[in-house]
Amino acid sequence: MKPTNIISLILLFFLISNAVMGQSRQVRRGNNFFEDGEYFKALEMFEEARDAGEELSIQTQIRIANCYYELNNIDEAFELFMELESHLKGQDLFTYASATHGFGFYQGAIDLYNECLDKGIGNPAQIRELIRSCEWALENETFVTDYLVNPSELLTFGQSFGIQYYKNGVVYSSSSGDSDEVDRYGKEFLNLYYSPIQDGEIQDQRLFSENLVFDYHVGAIAFTTDEKTMYYTRAVRVRGGESRIKIFQVTYNGSEWGNQEELSINSDNYDCAYPAVTPDDKYLLFASNMKGGHGGTDLYIVERRPNGRFGQPQNLGSRINTFGNERFPFVSDSYDLYFASDGHLGFGGLDVFKAVHQGGTSWSEVENMMKPFNSNKDDFGYVIDPNDPEQGFLSSDRIGNGGTDVIFYVEPRSEEESEESAGEEAEMVPMGGLLYDESGEVVTQEKEQPEPEPKPEPETDLSQFPDAFSTVVNSTFNGTSIDGAMIVVKDNSTGQIVVEGTTDRNGKIHLIIPDEFRKEGQTFEISINKGDDFNGKSMVVDIMELEQIAQNGIALTPVFDDVVLDDIGTMVIPYRGENITSEGQKVLDKLSAYLTNNPNVVVKLNAHTEARGNKYNNLLISQKVAEKAEEYLMERGIDDRNMIPRGYGERYLLNNCRRGKLCDESKHLENRRIEVVVWKMLNE
Repeated sequence: MKPTNIISLILLFFLISNAVMGQSRQVRRGNNFFEDGEYFKALEMFEEARDAGEELSIQTQIRIANCYYELNNIDEAFELFMELESHLKGQDLFTYASATHGFGFYQGAIDLYNECLDKGIGNPAQIRELIRSCEWALENETFVTDYLVNPSELLTFGQSFGIQYYKNGVVYSSSSGDSDEVDRYGKEFLNLYYSPIQDGEIQDQRLFSENLVFDYHVGAIAFTTDEKTMYYTRAVRVRGGESRIKIFQVTYNGSEWGNQEELSINSDNYDCAYPAVTPDDKYLLFASNMKGGHGGTDLYIVERRPNGRFGQPQNLGSRINTFGNERFPFVSDSYDLYFASDGHLGFGGLDVFKAVHQGGTSWSEVENMMKPFNSNKDDFGYVIDPNDPEQGFLSSDRIGNGGTDVIFYVEPRSEEESEESAGEEAEMVPMGGLLYDESGEVVTQEKEQPEPEPKPEPETDLSQFPDAFSTVVNSTFNGTSIDGAMIVVKDNSTGQIVVEGTTDRNGKIHLIIPDEFRKEGQTFEISINKGDDFNGKSMVVDIMELEQIAQNGIALTPVFDDVVLDDIGTMVIPYRGENITSEGQKVLDKLSAYLTNNPNVVVKLNAHTEARGNKYNNLLISQKVAEKAEEYLMERGIDDRNMIPRGYGERYLLNNCRRGKLCDESKHLENRRIEVVVWKMLNE
């Protein structure tokens, strides 16, 4: 070969290598940002690589889906996870389940959560609560209260936090819309703005105070009743370069806000945010992730003392706080507590809840405010007009603009609107301490007055709490007891080991709980393991659930070798519209006979549609027809635990008849089918 040809080949190789490395550099930078939690920057890098023509790996595509999820763009995350479902495992599978939940596809989320339970992914106790939440949402998604929730025309440029009534208007957090500076989520930094209200409508906004402009977000505010003291939340840098969210207070001197002071409840070790002042100005409520809580962020209450100082923060307890996040507290004139949570039974994301005041610093009887207050997206920051308890505001990203929060009006429906929406007798709905009948009129009731002084906390009666953890551990396969199983009970808040031991030859164990852990709101993380012979189990339980575990026992599933079954994996069940054809029923009859003779086999009934019509409706139709196949088999004596109906919509097509492509009707109908897949073996 001539030297010139060799040089040309070397140059060509060098150029190709540089091009490949240039494309991969974006992915490498994206991976670095992703691992640092910089999801917006990671997404930018991944998309740059894709726009440059690089074929992204499955793992990179999964990370893109995770980026959308972390940036609260749930719809986009759900769509991407759907495409990648067969490749998901571990935490990615749980995130997909959570995105499906947030998308509002509750049955699909239930199936995915159950899959996580089967595979030992995530916290079993929390996943069971999420399944309960999906089941609750399915039962209650058609119930609508006699109130309207309509978006305002207020421009908040992607975020809205802490709207509060102030004088003749409202104060809230917003960005200007013309800044190039963004946070790690790609959102402009927030400042406080004021808008007057005229004839019930929010007017143009203006900056609330020049003295309250900072380099980072400021928001989530609360005023005292005289409107001379304001509490607000902002992020600050602490030692080590980290950021913490803290609560500050400022006072009004008649012309301007000043005398900024950091509250003593703050710490460099945890966040404090979302302040709320009780209507008698005696207490400040806030959210924090300090140690000793029940989950992500809990609600706390602290006394506001006459000297301007604060007492010791007190957790509002397990009736209010959950394994999830509780945020945005608001206390009405009747002392009822409204707050946002993603841990109580709800429709997905943050929902608005109401709790009834029990006296002092205690609330209970938590109830979901239902639709339209809530949706499958984040709904939060609910406040009531102090001059008209029929009116209020809340914030939500339900409109579907990629996680954009919008301020919504809350107002009662007119009589005509109530009749149109309900079509039958309306129920009375509590709001702001008042009740409304079917005509929208206020039902007179005496206003509950807060107690003048909090009652002293009574001495704890230990006899009301279990003094031991006793149970028996059995096998799910044949019910035999398991000896030598290691059980470790930890304080769920601190991770401290409370007590541990092994089961005896009868599978029984009795562990004494120390007195310092016998208290209200105490939660334990309990792990049970028996070497490589059984799948381990972990759960988070409240102390009052220990007796229930003692009664029910604990079952571990043996580790079995995978069994490959090919004889029914080729079954395809055709359907038309939403009905299974006679040909499909014959296939189901054959499957019924097989499952009758093999009762330990679990199959998935994977239903698919063609790529026509509304994509979301296709997803619902496929789920419905998969459930019809399940019902057909159950009518022939097959146990529902042997079947998992799953709808996939138009995701998996058998031919090239994709959306927008012209095809014969027969080609489209090829894609309407239910496929039978052997999923697992029942180990019992």
